Amino acid sequence: MKTHGFTLLEVMVALAIFAVAAIAVTKIGMNYTQSIGQMNERTFAHFVAMNELAELEINGAWPEGTGEKTVDEQGQRWLVSHQVYNTISESVRRIEIRVAPMSDEGQQPTSVTSIVAFLQRPVAYSQN
Repeated sequence: MKTHGFTLLEVMVALAIFAVAAIAVTKIGMNYTQSIGQMNERTFAHFVAMNELAELEINGAWPEGTGEKTVDEQGQRWLVSHQVYNTISESVRRIEIRVAPMSDEGQQPTSVTSIVAFLQRPVAYSQN
């Protein structure tokens, strides 16, 4: 007797293979979506850090020590902190700016980007 079609075992094996493949594709899609979100957040945070540095340069600031503030940019609230270090030249300072997104849950913000730059002493602060 000749039968046409698949046996139950063959169908179950094919279904198991399809399920494993579907789970793998779903996981890849979720990871991709999550990394796109993180990339956007890091990019926006970098813009905020660059804006902070530009603001310091435009205002002719000569910061010392540490400081932090919150800013609203890119449709989000950010915690911007900076640490200033002296260099061997009295007219140049190294500044490290860190940016972290503020969360609504009250969690401690975690820095997602930082930039390091060197500021030259503004003319108004020169010692003559």
